[in-house]
Order: sequence, then structure tokens, then C-alpha cells
Amino acid sequence: MADTNELLLPEVRVLGDCLHRGGAGAGKREKLTLEAHSETEMKPVTAMVVLGFVILLGFTIALIALSFPAGVYSVFSGRLSQNVTYDTLIQPYFWIGPAVAFAPFTVSGGVMFALFSAVYALFFIYALQQKEHFWSTIRTAFRTGSDALISSPFIVVIVSIGFLTFTSNEIDTIVSSTGTPIGGPTGDPLALLFGFAYAPLVEEIGFRVLLIGTVAFILSYGRPWREALSALWRPSKAIEGLAVGSGASVIIWAATSFSAVTFGACHVICGNTWDIGKLPEAIYGGFVLGYLYVRYGLHVAVLAHWGIDFFGGVYAFFGQAAYGIPWDSTKEYLGQYLVDTDMLYLFGLASFLLVVYLGLKKLAASRSRETSGDFDKGPPSGGGVGT
Repeated sequence: MADTNELLLPEVRVLGDCLHRGGAGAGKREKLTLEAHSETEMKPVTAMVVLGFVILLGFTIALIALSFPAGVYSVFSGRLSQNVTYDTLIQPYFWIGPAVAFAPFTVSGGVMFALFSAVYALFFIYALQQKEHFWSTIRTAFRTGSDALISSPFIVVIVSIGFLTFTSNEIDTIVSSTGTPIGGPTGDPLALLFGFAYAPLVEEIGFRVLLIGTVAFILSYGRPWREALSALWRPSKAIEGLAVGSGASVIIWAATSFSAVTFGACHVICGNTWDIGKLPEAIYGGFVLGYLYVRYGLHVAVLAHWGIDFFGGVYAFFGQAAYGIPWDSTKEYLGQYLVDTDMLYLFGLASFLLVVYLGLKKLAASRSRETSGDFDKGPPSGGGVGT
């Protein structure tokens, strides 16, 4: 970044030129030219930042893609567990908010794993082809900056996984430093892997669709049935075109908050593996997932949840199946080390910084609009801009 003198000297030269020519208009044109030149000089710096982020993004996508065959090997190799196999019958369950209901049938763990993995793969493909194409988004980001990255739901998914993993780990670290027990998953490793593959979709339907989506569906009463149903998939459809502080908007975000608290409390109350220290991180995670569901749709929330549960653990289970390294051991092989380093220090941190940057930029833009509305009220015009 240029220092203060480097920034001031061009302005002095411009001012001298203006006085020499004696024309305010010429000075204005000269200043505009200088600003455009400075903006051009900043583009390589912006491009380097975007390039670094895109490299980490590509590395993370590769790790995510490899997690699918790693999961397949862990489940079907027969080397992960001595007690549970892919033929073991499991009774599916469903969350209805904080209540759980069991299906009246059983299915083999391997079949369930394959079906749910296929759903997640289809969700990734759907996100990839939504709106602007992935490569078009990357090219736009190199031209206009990192803001363009969030125009792709697929990139939003990957960033959300990194952001949630990084911030959740920081919250757990803070809680642990107080001596409060957090707990953790225990049990047969293959049974746990089945659970990590099953939970993201089931929990997002039970805690997000039922507690938030149904509210959005009710608020869409009177609209065409297609719009009402689409509010179940993406609740923001129910409040599009309404003011931020409108009654419907407040209700949607109140439902999101209730969903997050219920989701967090259920981690502690509804099971026997997590302790009270899990509550802050689970409520936080529930709110972030709720925001993703409301803003982008069910598939984005499900995939972000999948990234925390399955992607965050499958390499550890693969290490036990392939190399005999216990999944809960502090010893790591290369693949698990790369995932942990990427999520906790590289892409995870980069995703956190990107979200903070975009959030602060949006806040500054909002305050700027408010200031303009208070102090820059010009004469009335003959028309307005529709929203």
C-alpha cells in the first residue's frame, strides 16, 4: 500500500496543474483521470488476493471431492469395524423439531450411506449449476473483486464449510479454556460414520424446514402455490420485496432463532455424547445454518452441515480403515493432516476473513445510504427507481 506522501504528491501536482490552467473544469477532469489511474493500479493487488483465495478454494474442493471415495472405502472395505458392517440393519429416524420419530422399517447401513451420499452429490451438482457458472464467477471476481464470489451458491457452500469449521473450533477452544466439558461422539466407528452421513439431511429437515420453512409457507398464504412451496425450499421467498423490519421478516428471523436454540439444546439434552459446553457452539451453528437455509435454500444448509459432520470426520475414519490409525487418535496421516490444516488454518481462516470483510463492507454501504438520505436530499425528481 502506498504511504501518505505517495498519495499526497499526485494531488499536489494536480492542484498545480489546475492553478496553472486556471480552469476548475480541467482540474476536475485531471482528478478523475488520476483516480481512475489509481484504481487501475490497485487491481493487481486485488487480483493477487483473489488468486490466493481461489487456490485455497480449489484445494478445498479437491479434498471435498476425495472425501466421497474415502467414505465409500471406509464403509465397504470391512476394515473400519469388527462389530458393524455395511449389511448391518439400521432403523431410520426423523427429527420433528426436538422430538424424534423412528421409521417402521429397517435398511442396511451401506444402502442408507449410498442413498444419502447420492443426495449430497446431487445437491453439489445443483449448487454448481445455479445462477452464474462457477468459472464465470471466478473470472468476475478477478475483474471486480471478492464480492462476486458469493454470487455462486456452490462457492457459498464451500466458504460456509470453511467458515463454520473455523469459527466452531474457535468457540469450542474458548469454552474448553474455561474448564467446561464439551464431550464428543463415542461408539463404534462405522456406526458413527453412518450417523455423520445421515444427520445433515435429516436434521436440516427436522430443525430448519419444519421450524422455519413451515412458517414461511404459512406467511406465503394467498400467493400462487408454486411460490408457497418454494418458500419451504428457500424461506426468503416469503419476504422478498418486503422491508427488512416488516412483520413477516421479523417472524422468519424469530423462527430462525428459535430453531437455532432448539437445535443447540437438543445436542445436549437429546443424546448422551455431548456435555453442556457444546451448547454455545451448537446454537451458533444452528443460527448460521438457519441463515443459509433462509437466504440460499435447503441444499446450501444441508451441504454446509454435511461439511461439518461428514467431511470433517471421514478422513479420520479412512485413516483407521486404510492405515489402522484409530479415528480418535491424535496421530494423523497425511490426508487427515491436510484437511485439518486447511479447515483450521488456511481456507477456514480465509473464509472467516472473507465473511467479515463482506459483512463490514455491507454495513458501511448501509450506513452510507442512511447518511445520504439524511444529508443529500436534493430537489424532487420526476420519477423514482422501482425495487
